[in-house]
Amino acid sequence: MTWIDWLIVGLYVVVAMVLGVVFSRKAARTTTDFFVAGRSLPWWIAGTSLVATTFSTDTPLFVAGLARNDGIHGNWIWWSAAIGQTATVFFFAKLWRRTKVLTDVEFIQCRYDASSQRSVLRVFKVLFDGVYANCVVMALVTIAATKVVQAVMGLDSDPVFSLILSEGAEPLFTITETGAVLLVLGFCAMVYSMASGLYGVVYTDLVQFALAMVGTIWLAVVSFSRVTEKGGFAEQIEATVAYNPDKHLLDFFPDMGSMDLIAFTFLTYVFVVSWQTAPGTGYLVQRLLATKSEKDSMLAFLWYNFCHYVLRPWPWIVVGLASMVFFPELTGPEAETAFPKMINLMLGTGIKGVMVAAMLAAYMSTLDTHLNWGASYLVNDLYQPFVRPEAKTRELVFVSRLAMVLLTVMALVLSTTFTGILDGYKYLAVIIGGLGTVLILRWYWWRVSAWSEIAAIVGALLIGNATEFWLANPKDALGGPLQDALGRPIDYFAYRMIVTTVGTGIVWVGVTLLTSLKPTASAVKFCRDIRPAGPGWGLVRKQEGIPKEPGEFGRSTIGWLASIGFIYSMLLGIGSAIFSRWWGVVICAVIAIISALVLKWVLKRSLFGDVVKDAEAEGV
Repeated sequence: MTWIDWLIVGLYVVVAMVLGVVFSRKAARTTTDFFVAGRSLPWWIAGTSLVATTFSTDTPLFVAGLARNDGIHGNWIWWSAAIGQTATVFFFAKLWRRTKVLTDVEFIQCRYDASSQRSVLRVFKVLFDGVYANCVVMALVTIAATKVVQAVMGLDSDPVFSLILSEGAEPLFTITETGAVLLVLGFCAMVYSMASGLYGVVYTDLVQFALAMVGTIWLAVVSFSRVTEKGGFAEQIEATVAYNPDKHLLDFFPDMGSMDLIAFTFLTYVFVVSWQTAPGTGYLVQRLLATKSEKDSMLAFLWYNFCHYVLRPWPWIVVGLASMVFFPELTGPEAETAFPKMINLMLGTGIKGVMVAAMLAAYMSTLDTHLNWGASYLVNDLYQPFVRPEAKTRELVFVSRLAMVLLTVMALVLSTTFTGILDGYKYLAVIIGGLGTVLILRWYWWRVSAWSEIAAIVGALLIGNATEFWLANPKDALGGPLQDALGRPIDYFAYRMIVTTVGTGIVWVGVTLLTSLKPTASAVKFCRDIRPAGPGWGLVRKQEGIPKEPGEFGRSTIGWLASIGFIYSMLLGIGSAIFSRWWGVVICAVIAIISALVLKWVLKRSLFGDVVKDAEAEGV
């Protein structure tokens, strides 16, 4: 890193801080302005902001690591989420916008009748989702940023922070050079987030997205060119020592004929993990709530899906595969350092600064989003309703800023407890994945109640942690890690996911059938105001004389399937072109064109139909 590179990094930080100042007064007007930008965002800003936030520093690192350790098909652990997230576009985006809530936790307030269990559920979700899970994600992102800084600055891979709980000769807290850099960046992200709320977050995201795409694509092009100097890209990868043991590393799908653990895990990704993301949660929902109309909420999430699953994956994967030629010795968690090592090796002065700025901006982008979102939970769903109902706007904004400081400190402390990125995400996926069914059906089945969600949370925590204890790190007869025929540690993630999902589903459905016997007043109001489609509300519509929106559910289903076809055909078509698999390119192109035509037909009716026009005219 030269002074020019650091100057580029510094310029981004200055721009972010300036944007924080520019929007500070606007953000402080109301909590709606602070947390959801006054519900004023057009679709392209909201969607691009989501893309920038989900870039985060950890994403390219663990994607490149996946490509090295598990092969291209290992990326189905996150590619599969497109199935659920495209469902959000057609089945949930408009409904979220109609609720007019400030956070997805506040949804509980408008869906269920007032009761002690509703209050307990709301507080628990604040503490688990908004504090614990939120801080875990920020800690994992901090670990990723650590690896980037250490690689580009040539520093040792020592922990950036050390906490010593017992007093002695050593200090209770120590910090390395890497830690100092991250503290400065984290402090800056906290300051402009505190000042400008979601306004500053989304507009700094636009800058970060531009930097990230330019830098990542250039890194992929340079890496690809360097590898192909002596022959084809695939051939050079195959010649590496790290590749030789596994003949399926460059396949887009695992070998399904063998139906081994890898194939079974792939099926779990597609049929179980995929729909756990369907309703949308956390900062994803926050962007939907911040859009200026139902139309913008749908388009924002569709744009996010296209960018996230079509535009971004292959540059990361190409870099990860190319790194096997230059750094064949990296295995296990160390493979996650391949991406920053390639930045340091491949890029020259100036463009390296852009790429490092993009990676560190991604760190700040993820932090600012999670800080704003976590603070919205603590203030809107805990402090105001349960501690100070009479609090005025000025006090609420002040408490929001204090909450951001608290969350920042907790995330930094948690970052000292993790070593790998992917293992942390898999743990969260197992616990939170068990809640997927209840989070979907609470929109489309009147019988789902607060008791249902409480039962699901208890079941997911107990069953998920039990599977984590028994199946996360299987041992062989000698007490070492259980390995497959290729000498790789066996991962029972698929079994943990299925056991937790099925077990939790049995628990909460059973509780629902025992406790929810007739529609509540809140369920009736929800059906009338939010207008969810599907047969799950048939009884309520019949009893209350609520009209059904004809064709809405069927049209949404067609749009969902078409968007799945379009995104996956584009994703796999680009990959086929990279590896010169031209028949794959032709097949994917045909599917993409057909899917795009169907998608255009559905969007025309969903976005500009009379029902939506009337709803928007009424300010719903």
